[in-house]
Amino acid sequence: MSNPLNSNSTYISDKLEQGKDRARIFQEFLALANSPNSTTDNPALLYKGVQNSPYQQDINNYPVRLKDQQNLEELLFQPYSKVGELPQISSQGLEFIHPDIKEACICIGRLADGKIKAHWMGRNALNKNQFWSGTKIIPLLNIVSQLNTKFPDVDIDNCVILDTENPQKYVSFFNVANDIVSYQNKIASSNSLAAMCKRFETWEGLELWVKKITGNQDLIFRGRYGEVPYINQPRLYDVKTKKILLKSAPETTRGDNLVTAYDLVRFISMLGWHHHLLPQSRLPGAQWNSLEAIVRAMGSDACRYIDVAIQALGLEKVVISPTIISKLGNGFSDSRQSSEIVYVALVQFLDERPKANNNPPVLRTFSMALRGVKPFQETNPDKIEAAKKRDAIELDARMAAEVTEILRRAITEELI
Repeated sequence: MSNPLNSNSTYISDKLEQGKDRARIFQEFLALANSPNSTTDNPALLYKGVQNSPYQQDINNYPVRLKDQQNLEELLFQPYSKVGELPQISSQGLEFIHPDIKEACICIGRLADGKIKAHWMGRNALNKNQFWSGTKIIPLLNIVSQLNTKFPDVDIDNCVILDTENPQKYVSFFNVANDIVSYQNKIASSNSLAAMCKRFETWEGLELWVKKITGNQDLIFRGRYGEVPYINQPRLYDVKTKKILLKSAPETTRGDNLVTAYDLVRFISMLGWHHHLLPQSRLPGAQWNSLEAIVRAMGSDACRYIDVAIQALGLEKVVISPTIISKLGNGFSDSRQSSEIVYVALVQFLDERPKANNNPPVLRTFSMALRGVKPFQETNPDKIEAAKKRDAIELDARMAAEVTEILRRAITEELI
């Protein structure tokens, strides 16, 4: 009996070869991005929504898949850096990325004896800049780190955030994280919820914590997200023990949010690869039974660039057991006069193409952070809003095209 994968392998090979035509891929995504639903603030691809994802039903399986990875051949990879140590980031390997992507960092993971080894690449990966809502994953991870450092046995799924001034006002931590990432506004706006999550540390304290984790000392992380916190004096309450576990920090002087692409890749990779990092490389104190809540929340990101990349490359039937956790960010910068989009993601899946030749599937996993920029050039006051929308749509398509090329190179092993 013929291998059913053989009939599909030629199609996939052809699609991967066609994927090299990046101009065509961009035009295809531009047509999709130029949807009647697109707006300047909500481009259609960037805010495609998890409800439209073929992988929505997989989200609850993400924590198990990240825990149970398979061994891969050891290549030219270094052990994952200890907490507080900067890895060696190669400045080569990302020349193919379009010039509109001003900062990029990609970390390819491989397993050796059950532990992650990593290969880091970057374009301006240590240049600090505004990464918009991409940084909202940081306060979520900080809360878990604080909680489990003090209470290792507590599962954050059993915790709610309540208002010191109004104890009748409370929301579960998971629902907060899910709303921050999915932009479904079931509780409140993503911005106000993320600002609330930053209140469990002083602004200076959270910034210092980020520096201690990533080893990057040249960053600023003292800002809100344009809105006041949903709860300004939050407390983290365990519904099982009926105890207050964390309290809000004193209000101190705020500042900007200026981090790097590397910082964001470091955090999302520490989350996704937690089980395969040595203790000295893990997020301090964090326990998987709490981290997995953030994994499930990040599976619901409104941005589905990886979904459309898999489809564009014809990989739907050979990408098995996918895990896609991510966080979008976007906005128009008045100070820089540009439309900007940020995409932070960790991807893991089994590549079943080798089975066509009776070889076992290959596990592929990588993390990335990209910041795309489209300078604004329109000067006619009557055309400004239309021009902003056009730029947002074009940048949305560009980001999708570049993520597609990154995925193509990852699966063909051209990325290392």
